[in-house]
Amino acid sequence: MTALSSQNPWFHKWLVFGAVSLAFFFVNFSTFASLGVVLFTMIKDLHWSNKAAGLSFSLLGLSCGLASPLPALTMKWVGGRVTMGIGTVLLVAGFSLASISHSLLVFDVAIVLVGTGFTFVGNVPGVFWIAAWFGRGSARVIGIYMMIGAAGAALAPPVVNAIASEGGWRLHWRLMALVAALVGGACLVLVGNRRADSASSGPSLKARTVIDRPTGIRPKSAWTTRQAMLTSQALLIAAAHIATMISVTTTHSMVVTHLAKLGSSSAAGSLVLAAISLTAVLIKAVTGYLCEKFSAKLVIAVGLVLQALGNTMLSFANTPILQFLAALFFGTGWGLSIVAAMVLPLEFFGGLTGARVLSIIALLTTIGAAGPIAAGIIADHFGTFAPVFFLFAGMQLAVAIPIFIMRRPVLGAARFEEPEADLVGTAEAV
Repeated sequence: MTALSSQNPWFHKWLVFGAVSLAFFFVNFSTFASLGVVLFTMIKDLHWSNKAAGLSFSLLGLSCGLASPLPALTMKWVGGRVTMGIGTVLLVAGFSLASISHSLLVFDVAIVLVGTGFTFVGNVPGVFWIAAWFGRGSARVIGIYMMIGAAGAALAPPVVNAIASEGGWRLHWRLMALVAALVGGACLVLVGNRRADSASSGPSLKARTVIDRPTGIRPKSAWTTRQAMLTSQALLIAAAHIATMISVTTTHSMVVTHLAKLGSSSAAGSLVLAAISLTAVLIKAVTGYLCEKFSAKLVIAVGLVLQALGNTMLSFANTPILQFLAALFFGTGWGLSIVAAMVLPLEFFGGLTGARVLSIIALLTTIGAAGPIAAGIIADHFGTFAPVFFLFAGMQLAVAIPIFIMRRPVLGAARFEEPEADLVGTAEAV
């Protein structure tokens, strides 16, 4: 760490932001967005069935979700640098094992390592450290951070396809292992050893609400994870995450087939997916700013309503204009709701407990892995995916209403005091 960064907190916090954003860009690039592309080559080379390959994709999602509470624990016990170091080791090991795989069992073990590594360098620790260093302005920075991660996912398919086509799938996994080591090393250097609480002397995320105006006082960061998760507010935020991500995951698995049944080409379905992703990337860039100007719960509610509208339109989108509008509404709703739902726990419970709440919510969202399977069963029964889109739209509207009217959770009157820099709690060095 340079002398400049150690003496200049402003410079240091942007180094931290650059480090966690680089890591988030890479894990989004190298995992979910690229696995589907490289699996196409592996299936042909290793003579796997599509069902077997699909299991590998499910294991990636399950390992990410099931391991999501772990980073919050390691950040408390051994600090942020060690947490990112653990993630780097897991990613390098997983990618390296994938590059030498000959059997499905070995590859599945590799994918579990990669998925677990994702959690240690992904959004849970990233959002926590951004909140710790940026305080009042963290909401908009989180939005930019999420946009950078989404950009990695958007860039991956063509790049991975080029690598796998020219050099083969083993070269792809070797390159991912090498880049993981470089990115992890860069993060360890850039993040440094300085305590996060010394970098954030101002108040943490300020309560900015439209219905409940800020009072100038906020709960002291004495929330335990158990207390926070037992509030109706945390459960509603979890419901918003689930309603958003189960729809996103399932739509990616079925929209091409659905639109083909409506008379469109597979190319048109791919364009719809691209439009959804691109819209979400752009919206995520401004959602953090919106959360500072308006209540984050309002942003979540609007996002859920827009995504519900997009789902409804996708159910009967048999013309290009309807498909474009559906993608626009869906992508906008996705970007708004997912970023705001990450900001809100930090506003309600503080940085450390908020990060733990996010990790538990990420664990709960693993139920979204059942979405594509359920959608297939419904489509086989009704002969169309349209009921699935209506089901998701109803789910999102049902969550949007209570999210909109909910109030800030109260730990107890004795716990209220003037705002403090309470984002990091007992966390170790950055």
